[in-house]
Amino acid sequence: MTSNQTSNSRQAAWVAIGSFFSFIVGIVSPMILSRYFDKGDYGTYKQVMYVYNTLLTIFTLGLPKAYAYFLPKYATEYSRDIINKVTKIFFILGAVFTLFLLCFAGPIAKVMNNPDLKTALVVFSPTPFLLLPTMGLDAIYASFRKTKYLAYYTIATRVLTIICIVLPVVLFSGNYIQAIIGFDVASLITFFLALYLKSWPVKNVQQRKSDLTYKEIFKFALPLLYASLWGMIIASANQFFISRYFGNETFAEFSNGFMELPFAGMILGSISAVLLPVFSGMDRGDGMSIETLKIWNSALLKSAKLIFPMLIFSVFFAETIMTCMYGNLYSESAIYFIIKNLSGLFVIIPFYPIILAIGKTKAYAHVHMVIAFVVVVSEYLVCKTCDSAVYVAVTSEICNLLKIWLLMRVIANYAHRKVIDLVSPKVMGLLLLVSVLASLPPFLLFKFIEINKWLSLCLSLMLFLIDYYVLCWIFKISYRDIIGGFIHKETRMKSLLQFIP
Repeated sequence: MTSNQTSNSRQAAWVAIGSFFSFIVGIVSPMILSRYFDKGDYGTYKQVMYVYNTLLTIFTLGLPKAYAYFLPKYATEYSRDIINKVTKIFFILGAVFTLFLLCFAGPIAKVMNNPDLKTALVVFSPTPFLLLPTMGLDAIYASFRKTKYLAYYTIATRVLTIICIVLPVVLFSGNYIQAIIGFDVASLITFFLALYLKSWPVKNVQQRKSDLTYKEIFKFALPLLYASLWGMIIASANQFFISRYFGNETFAEFSNGFMELPFAGMILGSISAVLLPVFSGMDRGDGMSIETLKIWNSALLKSAKLIFPMLIFSVFFAETIMTCMYGNLYSESAIYFIIKNLSGLFVIIPFYPIILAIGKTKAYAHVHMVIAFVVVVSEYLVCKTCDSAVYVAVTSEICNLLKIWLLMRVIANYAHRKVIDLVSPKVMGLLLLVSVLASLPPFLLFKFIEINKWLSLCLSLMLFLIDYYVLCWIFKISYRDIIGGFIHKETRMKSLLQFIP
């Protein structure tokens, strides 16, 4: 492993640590709220988050990635000016987003077929104005190789968010309105902290005004907005159709189960945050260099080694995981969890950072446009012909896989290679096989033993890890390229490598 790759791994690790606490907010708070709210109230709370996250793709205009794209292309003394220009745009967008929610809360609630949603959205409306200017912090700190401090920020703000959301509900028997108010309070504190931290990496650097214009920023961002509009449709269509045609209780089951495995998202998000400025600085517009291809392959294989075992284990123990997290009331969420995790085997490909770095944003947008039409038509037909939300989820993921294949075609054409050359099918297949073999013994054992679900899950995980460790030695699957990258000094820690496959 080169020192550059080691550094990239270390930077990604710090982003991953921060993302872990995003996982805490995204998973732990629903675990608690699911037990304190009935399905109707919980469904309303989740619909608020759905509306926000859906519209977020529009109102951010793809600008969070602008930091990572432009900062590596300019000398450090221009950095503060670039950061300020993009952040000013976010202030305007945040204000527009807030006004939109205030004005259209009623119509949105009517479309979602939930009258309670109107008040909830009005209470939530200050949050976009507070959170949009905080965006892009991960891209800034990845560009300056200071992701350790990003992790500290993420930990602090995510823990704060959990406290503000959960405490009113647990201590004062609050409802979903109190939980949303808590979210608003956490957003206000995050707002002030993030504004200070955005300029902190360059506070001791002599500042100069850059020649970067707002026109150039929008030239980069608008194709991403175009893609985001279609991406919004792709990502939210299943939630809309299920909410409208199957009710908010089914939506509650779906939203809990149909989620990307948190650790997988944590790893992929971390890798993408680090790779974008790296690829952006390396691109010369003449195809994919050998060095870029090596970094790509290294990132892909490391992702697969970390994510495949988790995905397969989650597929086998989906029902146990769902009931442990959300209670027996949400056992039906398991089927959605299985569907999402199976498709996750293909979502590990880090295509997004290299698509942006090589300037193929128009192709990126066109692919999303095609898939958006396919998603809407196919999911609508499924809703009209099949009396089950499960078929909507399956259709959604088939369309998502088609999108990934088309984007890989774009990268392959640029690199003058075949799609198969950008992946390692033999290694991927081996990792998949080993993960399945490691999952089977605990699955078969605890399938016929009636014990506490939490205990069953913990024991199953322990047995799985032991099986997987042994099988890695047998099949010669090495993790030293991952673990060894973080042990860069001649210390006793080096001796631990001999116990790693």
